[in-house]
Amino acid sequence: MIYRNNIANSNSNNSFPFINADVGADSDIKLNEDRYEVYVNGNLVGHKSLKNQGENLSDIDDFLRLQGFSDFTTSVDGDHYMIQLSNQNDDISNALTVYFNNR
Repeated sequence: MIYRNNIANSNSNNSFPFINADVGADSDIKLNEDRYEVYVNGNLVGHKSLKNQGENLSDIDDFLRLQGFSDFTTSVDGDHYMIQLSNQNDDISNALTVYFNNR
């Protein structure tokens, strides 16, 4: 029995057709994951990757509030997520370490 590769014979220039999908800036498709370094009072405590469209950096804030922390402010500087506390609290760093290890 002889098998032929009909794909190469299907067009005259022996090239494969390509589909060009237009993914514009207004598209809701997440192409790559975003990764942020998370700092508490200037000290790196871990990395947060936003792998799914529904994930946000504010998920960290929600987690901290669920753990009982409320006296903090957050800001984004490029790929750095900065958490500032009015007092030095190692408990928040420990909680975040557990959070990042479980994600």
